[in-house]
Amino acid sequence: MIWKFFSKAHPNRELFTYIKNTFHVKPNNLALYETALRHASAADEIQPGIKNSNERLEFLGDAILDSIVAHYLFSKYPALTEGELTKMKSKIVRRDNLNSIGYELKLYEFLNVSIGRQEIHESLIGNALEALFGALFLDKGYKITREIALKLLKEHGLDERVHLDVDYKSKLHEWGQKTRRHLVYIVREQRSTGAQMLYTIALELDGKEVGRGTGGSKKAAEQSAAAAAAKVIMTN
Repeated sequence: MIWKFFSKAHPNRELFTYIKNTFHVKPNNLALYETALRHASAADEIQPGIKNSNERLEFLGDAILDSIVAHYLFSKYPALTEGELTKMKSKIVRRDNLNSIGYELKLYEFLNVSIGRQEIHESLIGNALEALFGALFLDKGYKITREIALKLLKEHGLDERVHLDVDYKSKLHEWGQKTRRHLVYIVREQRSTGAQMLYTIALELDGKEVGRGTGGSKKAAEQSAAAAAAKVIMTN
């Protein structure tokens, strides 16, 4: 997607309100957020040759976001390998996902750019979002930035994205064979919503339920149950 727009910087009061309403924190250093939303084209107008665009904050924000997502995945999915975790992380912090989140947050309304009415690719929005994470880190610290980032990512499908290519059922089957433990999937509920069937399936380990999932097919429900069980089983 490509937008055509030409935006000027909003007054400080409007930006303060935007940051407060969007991230639910009061900025201490508003200048950081102004810089995060300032494209290099606008920075050159202010002071040619001086690096006061959002590029440095984008670099910092990218590293902070990588750290936040890596920590989250490492803690939540102890059964996954390094390669699987890396693949998951790349899905979450990929450019089109950040562009989409930035667009839904309406960052384009607050970007300070000065490149005429030429076409601007949506990656500019994702870059600004990363720069805002950098600004949040410098202004509020890692803990608050982590809370804000994870909340935003979860609202935009973080947990759904990470499950797309992970076959938890196969992983638990292999684990059961190696440890000689008995895993059984049991249908707890089967009902029609009119448009489709919904299945609720429980996964039992040696006769004790360790996970439960729901899906539009038995296979999907079993995968959901296996994903829930993997966290329990692999941390015990």
